[in-house]
Amino acid sequence: MGKPEITEEMIFQCFAAAQQSPDATRTAESFVDVEEYENQIMYPEFARWAKKAGHPQLATLFMKVAGEEKLHAVWLRELYDDIGAPDRGEDTQRAIDALTTIRANCDALIAMNPDGVVEKALRVAISVEEREYRDIYPRFRDQARAAGREREAEVYQRVVDSEAQHADWFRAALAEFEGGRAAVAH
Repeated sequence: MGKPEITEEMIFQCFAAAQQSPDATRTAESFVDVEEYENQIMYPEFARWAKKAGHPQLATLFMKVAGEEKLHAVWLRELYDDIGAPDRGEDTQRAIDALTTIRANCDALIAMNPDGVVEKALRVAISVEEREYRDIYPRFRDQARAAGREREAEVYQRVVDSEAQHADWFRAALAEFEGGRAAVAH
């Protein structure tokens, strides 16, 4: 039987992008949906992979970021009391389905190539956080600002700053991870 192949693109499909809408409430609902997905599903799964692969410090990092993703949703909920439990977005459901599909294969691959799975998860985490802080959430911030919703724009800016910090943490973790693997190889 061949070795299961999990690519970065497959893991990246587990990322759900919040969707901007002309209606600020719908944008906020999509944001909350995605941030809660990252908190409850995506990053805890990456943490499980890291722990199973023997990298408890990386598992801790993934869970730390998961906790901050929850905080992002809380910050915006403070401005939108009526959000409640937002509808599951199509992109979020697609990401959940993708993660479910690759989970068994990832478990098999972790048994054969634990570092490969962890490295790919870190690279995907970097891509996710970069996309959020460089592209998606600045647009949300600018939309709120253009509509005169300055408090909301400030929340989105705090999230942009936080997502940039997450990307920095993941880049540093990847560099350390790769440095540790290079040291072992020599």
